[in-house]
Amino acid sequence: MTDGPPENPPPGWAAQQPPAYGAPGPGSWAAPGQQPPFPPPPPGYGPHQQMPYNPYGAPPAPKPGIIPLRPLTLGDMYNGAVAAIRANPKATLGLAAVVVTVTQLVAFAIQAATADAMLNLLTLDESTVTNDPDAILGSLAGLLGGAMLTLIVSVISMVVLTGILTSVVGRSVFGESISIGQAWRQTAGRIFPLLGLGLLQTLMVFGIILVPMLLISVVLGPLLGTGAAVLLSFLVIIGGVIGAVFLYTKMSLAGAAIVLERIGVFTAIGRSFRLVRGDFWRVFGILLLTAIVAGLVQGAIGAPFQIAGTIIGGDAETLQEVTSGFYLSMALATVGAIIGGVLASPFSAAVNTLLYADRRMRAEAFDLVLQTEALGRQRGGMPTGPQDLWHPSYGSGYRPPGPWQP
Repeated sequence: MTDGPPENPPPGWAAQQPPAYGAPGPGSWAAPGQQPPFPPPPPGYGPHQQMPYNPYGAPPAPKPGIIPLRPLTLGDMYNGAVAAIRANPKATLGLAAVVVTVTQLVAFAIQAATADAMLNLLTLDESTVTNDPDAILGSLAGLLGGAMLTLIVSVISMVVLTGILTSVVGRSVFGESISIGQAWRQTAGRIFPLLGLGLLQTLMVFGIILVPMLLISVVLGPLLGTGAAVLLSFLVIIGGVIGAVFLYTKMSLAGAAIVLERIGVFTAIGRSFRLVRGDFWRVFGILLLTAIVAGLVQGAIGAPFQIAGTIIGGDAETLQEVTSGFYLSMALATVGAIIGGVLASPFSAAVNTLLYADRRMRAEAFDLVLQTEALGRQRGGMPTGPQDLWHPSYGSGYRPPGPWQP
């Protein structure tokens, strides 16, 4: 008797029987207590090549709306920002058109008020420069003051627009559309906190540069002398720019927190500081790259208007023609800035909101909350209100009181 299968198997037995324990063969069984041999790799895969994707691995994150519900990459944020604009063109572009138009008209009024200073600089002759140097300083002060005021208005308006569009992007995460009226009703009560945030953020960012400069020019300048004052001013400007960039980055997520979490200005600033902590350089890099992209879009759209204004003003010969050409050039530049801002501002605002969502996913595992909500909606559950879903305590069972609760 042998250990192998019989040469003539009885009726009903298969002709191919498994080999005995320990018997060699491509389909051999392992002896008791031994590990069976690994199957050979698929054709084309050597010993140091990667195996194909495991179909039994972790499933991809759900994507019910504009982004996958997991920590985001830069591409996810940019694609999500464009998708949010395409999904809600009236709410995003419409609100941006209102805010940007008002902002640019205010900026035009400021520039028109300081136009005399610019015209004085353009029409200075050699005798005026020699006999009345204070006229140059007065014109420069008026021009720089107008430019600074215009910049402050632009920063505040961008903070407000980002906050208003935050509600649109927050709903788009789950593929929901929202109208201009709905977006306004959701953020109407947050306008004053957003204005306060924009004003406070502007004062903090610009104050860190302007206050030391005024101190040096008024107090320390006469005591130190011209050379030392210039060197100290240069160092203060460098340090002020670094400090302003640091503060702006740390406070960049406060607007989204004010709208989505329904908190106050100072609480939102502290919240933004905590969310940015540990990932400062990544947040700064994304904000910087987004500002460059938005600036290129605005510059490309506004360039033809500025060139046209320059050509019109370049043929002027008399003072009246120079003045008329200057105002027409400003008007054309304002039109170009409005068109470019309407297209670029929603993109920047959407990226800022998605950056806020990404930081919450990475710092607070907020993606699990979003995935749970998406799964509940798939099963036919009632959607959670935005006031609840984006609250930091939602995952721990917190529910603010509201009319949607029994």
